[in-house]
Amino acid sequence: MGWLIFIAYLIYGALTSLFINLEKSAPEGSSEKKNLSRVVNVLACIGIISLAIFLLYCVGWIWYFFCGGFLVFEDQPFWDKVICGFISLIPLGLLLGFVMVCFGWDPDR
Repeated sequence: MGWLIFIAYLIYGALTSLFINLEKSAPEGSSEKKNLSRVVNVLACIGIISLAIFLLYCVGWIWYFFCGGFLVFEDQPFWDKVICGFISLIPLGLLLGFVMVCFGWDPDR
C-alpha cells in the first residue's frame, strides 16, 4: 500500500510540474492561461489537503502513543483512565495553541 501511495505522489508531482510549466509558457491574457491557472490551483489545493491529512494522521498517532496508548494495553481503573484522558488534553492544547500562534493569533488582543 505504501508503494501505491508513493507512486501516486510521484504522478501527482509530475502532473503538477507539467501544468505549472504549461501555465508559464501560455500567452498572457489568453483563456488557455486562465484554464491552466485553475487547474494549477486545484492541484495545489489537493496537495495541501493531502499534506494536512498526513500531518494530522501523524499527530494523532503521536498523541495516542504518548498520551494514552498504554491505557489500551494495561488494565487501569476507570477513574485513572478519565484522569489520564484529561491530562492528555494538555499537550493537545499546547499543540493547538502553538499552531494558532504560528498562524497569527495574538493572545493579547
